[in-house]
Amino acid sequence: MTIHKLIILRHGESQWNHENKFCGWIDIPLSEKGKQEAIYAGELIKKHNLDPDILFTSKLVRSIETGLTILEVLHKPWIDHIKTWRLNERHYGKYQGRDKHEVFVELGKDKEKFQYIRRNYHGLPPLVEVGEDASIDQRYNDILNKDILPRGESLLMVMERLIPFFKYEILDNEMIQKNKTVLIVTHGSIVRSLIKYLNHVSDDDISKINVPTGIPLVFELNDRGELVKPYYYLDKEKAEKGIAKVKMEGLETNRPSNGKL
Repeated sequence: MTIHKLIILRHGESQWNHENKFCGWIDIPLSEKGKQEAIYAGELIKKHNLDPDILFTSKLVRSIETGLTILEVLHKPWIDHIKTWRLNERHYGKYQGRDKHEVFVELGKDKEKFQYIRRNYHGLPPLVEVGEDASIDQRYNDILNKDILPRGESLLMVMERLIPFFKYEILDNEMIQKNKTVLIVTHGSIVRSLIKYLNHVSDDDISKINVPTGIPLVFELNDRGELVKPYYYLDKEKAEKGIAKVKMEGLETNRPSNGKL
């Protein structure tokens, strides 16, 4: 039986991750910590003797920069690199660019309501008005029907634009038919969506899954695209610390009590 390996990770920490803001489709670069996380991700992949044949990233710089850094560490900058908006982060609508804790306060410090919008499968942020989304720029000029681009998304909506592309272009074509080891460097909501799809996580339970920055996780699949063993992080201890941090985002301010950063 052929075992196909899929390596997926959330990009290294971005500057707005550091500042506790909703990034979404806004193009924010990696922080210095994020750049180091990208290098470490490459070292982990190399240490575990994983050898990707093709790289998929979103159209956003924090994803692209992390992916290219990993390829440099692996001495494989020449492999094919596919960029697609289908791997973009969830669009957070009018919350994009907003401080997460400020949104939490705006919602009356209602933890259940905040987490519903942030983590529930059906949770939907307020939509951006038509024609007012500055994050839709020239990188999407090749998309003739701009109506398919989101103005805000739930995780359900993310999966509707992601999973057909993943299933047919990545899983069936590159992994199973061409037997390639695939590296996907993407975003937290995309990783959660792929975990849900590949691991058959229920709509309710996906709200409990958080994803750290910069730690690769590996899926081993058979020719039917089924998991042959549980997916795993290449640094479990560091992943668990990152998951705990992500879980609390927005519920606590990242500013000291004197108001200084």
